[in-house]
Amino acid sequence: MICEQCGKVHPIENMELSFFRPDEIVQLAPDLRAECVWENNDLCVLDEKRFFIRAVLPLPIVALNRMYNIGIWVEVDATAFSRVYELWTVPDQANEPPFKATIANQIPLLPDTLGLSAQLHLTGATTRPQVEMLSENHPLRHEQSLGINTHRAYEYTSLVR
Repeated sequence: MICEQCGKVHPIENMELSFFRPDEIVQLAPDLRAECVWENNDLCVLDEKRFFIRAVLPLPIVALNRMYNIGIWVEVDATAFSRVYELWTVPDQANEPPFKATIANQIPLLPDTLGLSAQLHLTGATTRPQVEMLSENHPLRHEQSLGINTHRAYEYTSLVR
């Protein structure tokens, strides 16, 4: 699709920005990480006290009538983590009320996103949970509610390494 802002073609269909782990986990020294972290590609636990879940933050691309999903991590409390873990393979998990969460990654191109208030929505046994931003005055909340243009999606995609 030709970008309405810069006139270039941006191949955003197959690449989306994604974070491998929560920022706090990535910053740990390897020996400390091995000692203090239980982790896989969907869940992380730090010191048996902090609980993280991998999810997607959908941003509507207005011109394409589709979503651009940023793969992020959120932190939840122990009760929410246990419940999500319990429902992980349950097909109708989307019927569960959302969980209070905070963003656990700093998303480039935006003011501070670490610790922003959000809700985690389970979506199904074969799909990642979705994040709904709650921080009213943050640009990311505006991008999620109003949508982004193809150029902005390309800016996020250009960060993919």
